[in-house]
Amino acid sequence: MSGRSTLLSWGLPLVGATALAAGIYLVATNRPVGTEEKPPRPPITPPAHAADGGGFGHGFIGALGVSEPPGEPIAIAAHVAGIVDSVDAVVGRDVHRGDVLFRVDGRRAAAEVAARQAQVEAAAADMASLRATIPTREAAVASAQAALHSTEARAAEAEADLADRTNKLRLGERLLKTAVISTEEVDNRRFAVQQAEARVATARASSAEARAMIAQAKAELARLADSETGAPGPDVVAAEKRVSVASRELAKAETDLGQLTVTSPIDGRILQVNIHPGEFAPASVPSEGLVVLGRTGAAHLRVQIDEVDIPRFRPTGQAWASPRGNSSVRLPLKLALVEPLVVPKTGLSGRSRDIIDTRVLQVVYEVDGGYESPGIGQQFDVFIQAADGG
Repeated sequence: MSGRSTLLSWGLPLVGATALAAGIYLVATNRPVGTEEKPPRPPITPPAHAADGGGFGHGFIGALGVSEPPGEPIAIAAHVAGIVDSVDAVVGRDVHRGDVLFRVDGRRAAAEVAARQAQVEAAAADMASLRATIPTREAAVASAQAALHSTEARAAEAEADLADRTNKLRLGERLLKTAVISTEEVDNRRFAVQQAEARVATARASSAEARAMIAQAKAELARLADSETGAPGPDVVAAEKRVSVASRELAKAETDLGQLTVTSPIDGRILQVNIHPGEFAPASVPSEGLVVLGRTGAAHLRVQIDEVDIPRFRPTGQAWASPRGNSSVRLPLKLALVEPLVVPKTGLSGRSRDIIDTRVLQVVYEVDGGYESPGIGQQFDVFIQAADGG
């Protein structure tokens, strides 16, 4: 018992001390040695510590800028949704206002234009036909008037004959009392009067019929033209309206057909093409635009100034920018405009779901150093002389 107690009392502590010493030795001999590593890109030097002085003093505002074409990029969408038939836009190509960017399948619209054109031609033919009948209607009026003159002449002749025979009958009736003429002769004269009355009635009926024909002919002519002023009648006016309506429908169909061809609204350069033949082009503007255009000219930088720095910002303050990855390049900036509306700050992707709880003032600068950016949307580190600068 005493020997075992001595081993436990001295052996276990000795083993523990040996293990501790060995652990300390291993840790000391195997500790990694740190080596100096260069940063992937040189850090941005604030204006206050610029080697050339820069005249900024110690007060400046640091911000992030993104290059954009003058007037911001323009996202082009289709006027009418449909399948893309052809794409003429090529990235990097300069375009003029009115140049074709892409076309949407327009076979149905072209068929509609052809149908409307046929309607216009049919309406114009109807109007020409109505106008061609005007001389015929005028001739009908003249013929009816001549017939009236003829019947009136016959009626006057019949009335004169009736008056003559009536006088002879009265004379015969007086002579019959003196037995100068016979009863048979008086009866013959009476029958002659009756026949003359019938001829007068016939002539008057013919005159009335001729007047009715004149009225009808004038009414038909009046529907085509005013005989006194020569102005178009209601039928011709209606035909003209039908031609006008058909022409308007044709113009609308041609407009619909023209909207299937999307053209450039500006003189500029094609920055991006996101549509290809055979794809469906929506009528709404997608987030990136089917074709993205930009005006040519000096590049602009859209700078977001955090709300905590807005009180220190002044438009007259000097500013410069360095492209990300090349801090040795310092480009002087010239103020283009300040958008007075303070908006929520967005992430680098620009999507609305990246909005964070910070508001920014957007300031647009023009790059004044002749720098040729390899692409639109490049990031720049921007420093602006603050209001409290030296």
